[in-house]
Amino acid sequence: MIPSNKVKIQKHKPKFFVELPPALKSVNFSCFVIGQSLSFFGSWMTQIALVWLVYQLTNSAVLVGVAGFTNQAMGLIITPLVGVLLDRWNLRYVLLTTQLVSILLSSILTFLTLSNNINVAWIIAIGTIQGIVKAFDLPARQVIIPRLLDKKSDTYSAMASHSFLINTAKFVSPMIGGLLIARSGAASCFLVDSISYLPFVSAILTIKVNPVINNSLAQKPQMWKNLKEGFVYAYEFLPIKYLLILQVTICFMGMTHVNLVPIFAQEILNGNAETMGFLMTASAFGSIVSGIYLISRKNVMGLGKIIAISAALLGLGLIVFSRSTNLEICLLLMFIIGMNNTLTLASISNFMQSILLDEDKRGRVTSIFTTGFLGILPFGNLFFGALTGYFGVNNSLLFGGVCCILGAYFFSRQLPQIRKIVHPIYAELGLIAQSNKG
Repeated sequence: MIPSNKVKIQKHKPKFFVELPPALKSVNFSCFVIGQSLSFFGSWMTQIALVWLVYQLTNSAVLVGVAGFTNQAMGLIITPLVGVLLDRWNLRYVLLTTQLVSILLSSILTFLTLSNNINVAWIIAIGTIQGIVKAFDLPARQVIIPRLLDKKSDTYSAMASHSFLINTAKFVSPMIGGLLIARSGAASCFLVDSISYLPFVSAILTIKVNPVINNSLAQKPQMWKNLKEGFVYAYEFLPIKYLLILQVTICFMGMTHVNLVPIFAQEILNGNAETMGFLMTASAFGSIVSGIYLISRKNVMGLGKIIAISAALLGLGLIVFSRSTNLEICLLLMFIIGMNNTLTLASISNFMQSILLDEDKRGRVTSIFTTGFLGILPFGNLFFGALTGYFGVNNSLLFGGVCCILGAYFFSRQLPQIRKIVHPIYAELGLIAQSNKG
């Protein structure tokens, strides 16, 4: 009788405790993702500090856009080629190199700011190098994740956990960054950034990466053929094609609101660095909520509909935010914007990584999506910087919100076709026997 009672207690135990996501049960994956979330904490602080610093030095929305453009423009040029290289190179060495270079760049920013030698030219030059580093670093971080797992069906759980911990860092960093800028200056953010990479360096050196046999690259050693193969695959596989179109739309029209927040805080709300920090923290808190939702989902099924809805709500949030002048209302709207912005982009990434079964093309396809982020975002920053200079920050945000809603509508029209294509993939992954969701 006693053993029987023990069994009953064990069966009912999960009802009273939150179950750990499958991917986080792997010490190998947990070590990696926690280390990288700490490095993102510093990176977000630096991004916020640079935008604020440029605006304080120049009082120009156009130059804020130019600085954002140079920081990420290299992504459009080299990231597709990076994908071919990531399918060939040792990812551990790639990530180790990018972290060490990032430490050096943040240290230079700290020194220049403390010595009062910082200017827009230095920010643009260092931002360009940071853009090159990101072109290698961001896709490498995503490509390596499935290779840290023992089961391929845990990919969605891993990507959701990855997004959640990154957004946790994004939640904390604006609040602390805004306070540091207001009390100690931007240099303190750059210093924290340079230190934050050290735990990730330690994780990179200790993780175990499962080997992958790249038959495709062995048969076609020419880089340009490999590059073309990746683009053809992304174009012909319709779910990835439509995901990419929506991602480009959201990054260009919606994600660029991040660079407009400092201008909105000062011109519309008559605030300062702390006001900017509060707005960014509200947005990041929304990201946390979306991350909790994604990590609570058991698998990728039904994510297509979530993507369409969240993209539309993002656009609606930007429209209402652009017409608001009350700080409390703006904080609530920034929470909604941050939640749906993250929910859309993280879901797109999770969906793509989960349905991509050809491991030897993962680096190239991931880099194409990274190009849609790093490559398109700077043009969005440049465009909205100029648009803000001519029409004002509120009208720029309104325009971006309308375009996000149009992108969501287009994607929703493609959902029936996407469902038919991904259904056999779900079955191959062992997620379902039959499903009508996508």
